[in-house]
Amino acid sequence: MNQPYLIECHDLVREYKMGQVTVQALRGLELCVDPGEFIVLLGPSGSGKTTTLNLIGGLDRPTSGQIIVQGDEITRYKGKQLTAYRRDRVGFIFQFFNLIPTLTAVENVEFALRLTEKDGRAAAQRSRELLDLVGLADRADHFPAELSGGEQQRVAIARALANQPPLLLCDEPTGNLDVDTGRQVLQVIRDLNRQKGTTVILVTHNTAIAAIADRIIHLHDGVISQIQPNPTPAPIAELDW
Repeated sequence: MNQPYLIECHDLVREYKMGQVTVQALRGLELCVDPGEFIVLLGPSGSGKTTTLNLIGGLDRPTSGQIIVQGDEITRYKGKQLTAYRRDRVGFIFQFFNLIPTLTAVENVEFALRLTEKDGRAAAQRSRELLDLVGLADRADHFPAELSGGEQQRVAIARALANQPPLLLCDEPTGNLDVDTGRQVLQVIRDLNRQKGTTVILVTHNTAIAAIADRIIHLHDGVISQIQPNPTPAPIAELDW
C-alpha cells in the first residue's frame, strides 16, 4: 500500500480584488507532496509561489479548492482549529527573520514553545537543545542585534522547530544573506530534512538554490508549468548565486 501524501492541493484558486480588477494569483493549482520530501517552488515574482506557501501554511485561504494535510482538509478549518494547525503542524521561515529584538536567542525560541509547553523549565531546556541543533548553543544568550544575519536566520529555524512540526515552509530564507551564509542556512534546513524527516517546501526565484531539492515545481502565472524530478540534488557546498 502506498504511503499517503502529507499534502494534497486540488484545484486551488486564489483571487484578489484590486479596485475594479480581479487578479488571479493561482488558477487551479494541483500539487501533492510526500512525507519527508524536499520541494522547491521555483518561479519569477508574481508566479504564485508565496501565495501557494501561505495557503498551505494556513496564513491565507483559497478562493476555491481543497488543501488536505495529513488527511485533514484544512480549508474547512476556522478560528481555533486553524490557529492550532499553524502552531502545531507548520514551521515558518521567512526572508526577514522576524525575531523579537528585546528577547535573547533562547528567549525567542522559548516564546514559541510557551504557546504549548506549560512547564517553564522544560521549555527553557528544549529551547537550548534547538539552538544547539542549529549550531548556536554558544550564542543562546545574545540579543538579535548582537547576531549576524545568518545566526538570526538559524534562530528563526530553531523557533520554527519549537513544536516539532512535520512541515517546514521557507519563503526565500536566504534572500537577505550573502552566499556563504546562505549555504550555511540551507545546510541546516537540508540536514533537518534528511536527519529528522521534516518535509520542506522552499520558495525561491533562484535556479541555483532550486538544485538542492528532491523535486522542483516550476510555477508560472498561477499554475504549475513543469514538475522536475531531481534524483541527484546538488551539494550545498558547491552552490553559487
